[in-house]
Amino acid sequence: MRVPAILSGLVLLSLAAACSAGLAVAPTVAGPAGPAELRVVLVGQALIKQDLRPLVPEAVAQAHAYLGDADVVFTNLEAAVAPAGAQVTPRSESAVHGSVEVLDCLKDMGFNMLSLANNHAWDLMASGIISTREEVARRGFAHAGTGGNATEAAVAGYLETRSGKVALVAMASGARQLTPETWAGPERPGVNFLEVSPEGELNLEQKDRILAAVSEAARRAAFVVVYQHSHYWGESRGMDGPPGREPRIDRFNTPVWMESWARQLIDAGANIFVAHGNPALHGVEIYKNRLILYGLGNYIFQTKNSLDRYGPLAWYSAVADSRFEDGRLVALRFRPLALAMDGEARGAPYLAQGGEAAAILGRLAEISRRYGTQLQIDGDTAEVILD
Repeated sequence: MRVPAILSGLVLLSLAAACSAGLAVAPTVAGPAGPAELRVVLVGQALIKQDLRPLVPEAVAQAHAYLGDADVVFTNLEAAVAPAGAQVTPRSESAVHGSVEVLDCLKDMGFNMLSLANNHAWDLMASGIISTREEVARRGFAHAGTGGNATEAAVAGYLETRSGKVALVAMASGARQLTPETWAGPERPGVNFLEVSPEGELNLEQKDRILAAVSEAARRAAFVVVYQHSHYWGESRGMDGPPGREPRIDRFNTPVWMESWARQLIDAGANIFVAHGNPALHGVEIYKNRLILYGLGNYIFQTKNSLDRYGPLAWYSAVADSRFEDGRLVALRFRPLALAMDGEARGAPYLAQGGEAAAILGRLAEISRRYGTQLQIDGDTAEVILD
């Protein structure tokens, strides 16, 4: 498997000026020509606290096959990480944190790009923000979404591939864990946060900072991935469901504000927008020959919560295997995943088969039709029909 070299994200004067002035960014940015051909594989979020390799070697072997030798292999690291003996303090008893071996596991599986922006980024508090960034960088992952201050958290991380430089900009929104003191500030470590009002209005200062980062990334790189980890799932409503089930049934519907925001990010220079946070699959949109994945659910889900908290859809996911030419999407295939629900394997990803595969791909096809996206299902895979 090819291991690309990583270039650290740099804070440029133009980005700092735009952020400090609160300036809006021109919608379309003419950056470097896109790489002639680029394969990007994206999966759901990785809430990982234990190394999968000794627990479920067969699942890791499957990952080697379907992640293959893609130029970019992306997930969200939904955990704080610190080496043994590090002076860190868990935020609470429910904090999600792991040893550095979980990073070695992800690296071995084939991942080379990680978002660090999510509701568990602060689970080892400020020292955990720093230790996670250091350990991720030490292993050569391109990464973004947290930092020692707001500018560092917003700026892109960069990955050198044989097809050119690829940038990642990452942000998080919502979640009870992400209180304002966890947001990266002028002199405060934290998460690159985007606040959204109940009416769907985005915080203007944070929005402009993120758009500036995307535009700067598009100027510096041939290809840009933008990630959002959102916990704005709507209000509790509906009939009484199973005991202990998450009552916000609107979480299965992509909010209108996110649809508009994803398109703005594409207009600012992104080639891919991908979201997690809500542990369920959401629809697929092809916008201006770019890719929008409104939600890929869970990839690794080593949670202590009840199996039924998020319902059965939380244990179904998919691998998005995309191919771009000159920055334009030319092929997109999905492989369905069923996560283990019991024992030591709980939360580990396996390729879905038969009826489970049909159910996952059928739902993905159904919820993508509202965006004019058509999936052609063939056994245990699905291809998006492109014009």
